[in-house]
Amino acid sequence: MTKISVIMPLYNCEKFVKHSIASVQNQTYPNWELIIVNDASTDNSLAEAERFAAADERIKVLSVAENQGVSYCRNLAIEHATGDYITFLDSDDLWSKHKLERQLSFMENHGYALSHTSYAFMNEKGLVMEHGKVNVDPLVDMDKYMKTTQIGMSTVMIDRRKIKDIVFPNDRELCEDARLWMNFMRKGHKFHGLNEVLLLYRVRSHQLSHNKVKMVRNTLNRYWQEKDYPAYKRLYYFLNYACNGVGKRLRRPNIDYQSIYNNFNCRRED
Repeated sequence: MTKISVIMPLYNCEKFVKHSIASVQNQTYPNWELIIVNDASTDNSLAEAERFAAADERIKVLSVAENQGVSYCRNLAIEHATGDYITFLDSDDLWSKHKLERQLSFMENHGYALSHTSYAFMNEKGLVMEHGKVNVDPLVDMDKYMKTTQIGMSTVMIDRRKIKDIVFPNDRELCEDARLWMNFMRKGHKFHGLNEVLLLYRVRSHQLSHNKVKMVRNTLNRYWQEKDYPAYKRLYYFLNYACNGVGKRLRRPNIDYQSIYNNFNCRRED
């Protein structure tokens, strides 16, 4: 049976990590391993992760002595991963219980090396937000990605038998994931989108202002460094990205709330 390695960096997320771990344990697909890398948390995050690991041998916890950043943690976990597929889950996000089963079947039935899924947003209390559902396209190349940045970190699955060099840039700048996806695309790989909400991305209060401004600035800088494209095209892609971001917040998407609450362990604050 195909094995899937789940990669989870962890830093000061004691309130939410237990629900993220539980969303992996609730998967209908059983052959997974969860590798958690504690990035020198100063709260009880490590204790929470170790509590789950003690009760479930599929969960492994690694810990670093000094804070290194998410790229370092993801790369370390990938080095220890034994699965045929690599997938990612941030320590405050949630998966649908069908996520691994549906996405693995999608990839194996078509022979895809890279895939991502649609996702919706929830607040800190686990309530699904009315705005901001991200739909995905069937095929995403560099041009499509630079216009939409539709690939959510916690939705990605990679067949490591087809893509062996999975290393995130370790310079501790934002957009580490986007830079890796774009590196794959430069090598001719394409992402394939499964347009089904299989992730809830948690929006937290500290993300709403400064981080968004910094993300926009970093995205503009990253686009400007794409020297293979003329300047007007880089600006065109950035404006598409910016308008798409605003549109995601303004549109009222068609969200099946009942299906989400049936398939996700959200709305839990304990």
